[in-house]
Amino acid sequence: MSQRIGRVPFISWAGVATAAASAALGALWVTLTPTAEQTELADRTWEEFAEQDPEFASLYSMDLRILGMLGTGLGLLSAIVSVVPYRHGERWAWYALWLLPVSFGGAAARMLADRYSAGYVYAAISGVAVLGLLLPARSFLRSGGVGLPHSE
Repeated sequence: MSQRIGRVPFISWAGVATAAASAALGALWVTLTPTAEQTELADRTWEEFAEQDPEFASLYSMDLRILGMLGTGLGLLSAIVSVVPYRHGERWAWYALWLLPVSFGGAAARMLADRYSAGYVYAAISGVAVLGLLLPARSFLRSGGVGLPHSE
């Protein structure tokens, strides 16, 4: 018994890999960019805010770096999974890769709700990942049922 469906079409795994790499780069930007350059405040600068509440500003900066590192890790892991096991049709990889559009789609929804324009970038990344995962969905779901191995 095998948990493979055969090779996944190039457009599918390459689309997911591109979305994952883009997500990793976007999250790396959050990690490496100074907080003042990525935080919009009404009626004051980041420096004024940080001077008024240095402890909170420090915690906020740390949170941005941590979220950026986590997003970078998820993006890199997703890219690796899409290029190796997903490309070869491993069923577990198809299911696992849904974490990419769910996570970054959720972040996009929150950003857009808060009127933060970077949400459009994460929505596009999520959209490309969803399309890449939906293209071979019939093969993954039909070959032995959901979660069940198929015989060759």
